[in-house]
Amino acid sequence: MRKLIFLLCLIGFVGMSACKKNNDEESVPQSVKIMVISDIHYFDPSLFAMPLNASFQEYLAADRKLIVESSAILKNVLASVEAEKPSVLLITGDLTKDGEKIDHQALATLFKALSDKGIKVLVIPGNHDVNNPASYSYLGTGMTKIANVSASEFASIYANCGYGNAVERDPNSLSYVSEPVKGVWVLGIDACIYAPTSQTAGTMSATTLAWVKTIIAKAKAQNKTLLSMMHHGMIEHFTGQATLFPEYVISDWQNVSTTLADLGLNVVFTGHFHAQDISKKTTTNGFVFDIETGSTVTSPCPYRIVTLNTVDKTLQVASKKIDGVSYSTIPSGTSFQQYAKSYLTTGMKGISFYMLNNPPYSIPAAYISSLKLDSIMTNAFVAHYAGDEKASTSDKTDIATVASVPALASLAGALQSVWNDNAPADNDVILNLTTGAINSK
Repeated sequence: MRKLIFLLCLIGFVGMSACKKNNDEESVPQSVKIMVISDIHYFDPSLFAMPLNASFQEYLAADRKLIVESSAILKNVLASVEAEKPSVLLITGDLTKDGEKIDHQALATLFKALSDKGIKVLVIPGNHDVNNPASYSYLGTGMTKIANVSASEFASIYANCGYGNAVERDPNSLSYVSEPVKGVWVLGIDACIYAPTSQTAGTMSATTLAWVKTIIAKAKAQNKTLLSMMHHGMIEHFTGQATLFPEYVISDWQNVSTTLADLGLNVVFTGHFHAQDISKKTTTNGFVFDIETGSTVTSPCPYRIVTLNTVDKTLQVASKKIDGVSYSTIPSGTSFQQYAKSYLTTGMKGISFYMLNNPPYSIPAAYISSLKLDSIMTNAFVAHYAGDEKASTSDKTDIATVASVPALASLAGALQSVWNDNAPADNDVILNLTTGAINSK
């Protein structure tokens, strides 16, 4: 009898040990499905009323984002996330219109619904999200200041989206490392400036850069596949971007990107510029792909589906567009994609006119109108936002017309640069994170 009891106990012990061993030695999956969205700029419907008051209309007139429709757009894309069932959803910053606390809290609730279904949601802040003084509601006839969030509040609200179970946190920023899938690390880099208040520009502080270097080394030592995400661009997405739009690429980007690429950081998912673009930088000892994802609230309202092969270290990148969104502002008989492109084109024309009429171009208004320079610039950026841009014959004629005016030579060069879409392809491509090779799908 004692032998029988001993034998049963021994079997039970061995069984428990085996179970523990299997759990501890969970295998690394060969294929990991990841979705990426960016710049969702959520603005809760409780913060404004229809018809829109004059203050909110004035705000929207100076922008190109579908802020009013943001809640409906987000619910649509999150439904796509549920249908696609990725292991991980990455959101590369600018979660809110302007850092409103109520918006952050609403988003955390929506993201928890995904995590409850087994989808790991990881976020990083954008320039709009922390210590933003522009957090207002637009009810009644005016605008009312409402609460925003501090850096510590941001991490607390999104505890379920990377911060609460991080492998490691940077003590000097909102940067962190998460292991959402066995063997795969996601390095969220916070390059935002929000002390004392938010700024559009981004920079990686010396302390955060040093911390990032240690993470790259640890990932190598522990044989982890390392992916990263950041709001601002790590490299330029067209020649001269850092000169024309310095707030959209991190400061000292040439040196920082070279340093990190040489150490082995091969891919970073970014946002901020609202364009669908992939750029590659090759350095002496390495390379880095900057996969920028367009905004869900800016035409063409894209999202990415990325398949990571952990064996051959390839990323298969596919892109889709949000459609089928229903909202009172969208005219009957007009598809959401048609509405979004029309909204962007109208908004960009006003922004383009302002840019051209002010330094560094300072072109007289009459001259802008006569040459239709605002329309020419708008066409270039609408195409760049969609990705895989290719100038048509009429676009090339427009650029040649601008170039024929000596005083507009720099503008012509800038337009040509925006249209010049270097490899790799922006929407659908396969990237090798070991060799840097690029293959079309």
